[in-house]
Amino acid sequence: MLHIYVISLERDTEKRKVIKETLQGFNLNFSFINAIDGITLPESQINLIRERSVGTVASRGFPATAGEIGCTLSHVKAYHQVLEDNQIWACILEDDVILDERFKVFINTFQSTNMNSRDLYLMGGQYGLGIKYIIKSNRNINYIGGAAFHKTIRSQYLVQRTCCYLISSAMAKKLLRLSQESFILADDWGYLSENKYINRIYLADFVEHPTDLSASNLEKGRKEAELNKKVRNVSFSWRVKNSLKQRIRFRVLTLYKYIEKRDTV
Repeated sequence: MLHIYVISLERDTEKRKVIKETLQGFNLNFSFINAIDGITLPESQINLIRERSVGTVASRGFPATAGEIGCTLSHVKAYHQVLEDNQIWACILEDDVILDERFKVFINTFQSTNMNSRDLYLMGGQYGLGIKYIIKSNRNINYIGGAAFHKTIRSQYLVQRTCCYLISSAMAKKLLRLSQESFILADDWGYLSENKYINRIYLADFVEHPTDLSASNLEKGRKEAELNKKVRNVSFSWRVKNSLKQRIRFRVLTLYKYIEKRDTV
């Protein structure tokens, strides 16, 4: 059976209680990964991490927040545990995901036969974001545990969150080596794809994430940092060109998904 690792702050007792009761009710095996609370890290450590930042966080206009750093280090900690436990594949969850019977069926019937260790498999968690702009293949679908995972098409920079995904031991090793060299946000799937740490990204929709983020310390930290960043003066013509570019991309890729060839997994 696929083992489940739940990333959770020890102080978030209510979230822990809810997901523990849910997983125990499904009679599934799981372990807690005690998350790293970014706000408790020394400022000197945070500054060193920021200096090593690459990817989206290095170009967005404001540095990694303490919450983002803690979240990323927590996922790195989970990768260590996956390897220590000799898991070939593992399921990583964050403690605020919303699970139902579909998840139970998925775990109980999971088979890695048609899976590629270089690919990333997200179980959902995209609602409330820009999911309507994520292009999902009609032909390249991998059925795992009764769930349909669609290959995403040129949407790596639109796919977000680390709340529910499958990771192979091979990819865990890659990401651990990378974490020793640089700091990349845990959900910077775009950077990881462009730099070949991830091959393809497959997306399902049977695990949900809360759409109300008003109580999320991570989101509060991001919003505060974004408000404090330097605002770039963007011309009207640039905004029009960018909007047209996004619309054209969406139309072209939507058409492409109907004529693409079947991938071999």
